[in-house]
Amino acid sequence: MVWRDHTQLRDRDHLRKQLLAGKTIEQIARENHCTRETVKAAMHHHQIRRPIIHLPKEMRQKLRL
Repeated sequence: MVWRDHTQLRDRDHLRKQLLAGKTIEQIARENHCTRETVKAAMHHHQIRRPIIHLPKEMRQKLRL
């Protein structure tokens, strides 16, 4: 199977939210019953890179980002 066969991997926003929530590639693969390579291929297609770091608003302001 390829990443296009998995509904959740076709949805860029959903995949990005899973990563922002702190899920690992392995966890996402298990949930979608696919391999890590399949998840990585979807990330590559959607141009999503790891690591995704979510900083709270206060921290961004302190760092002036």
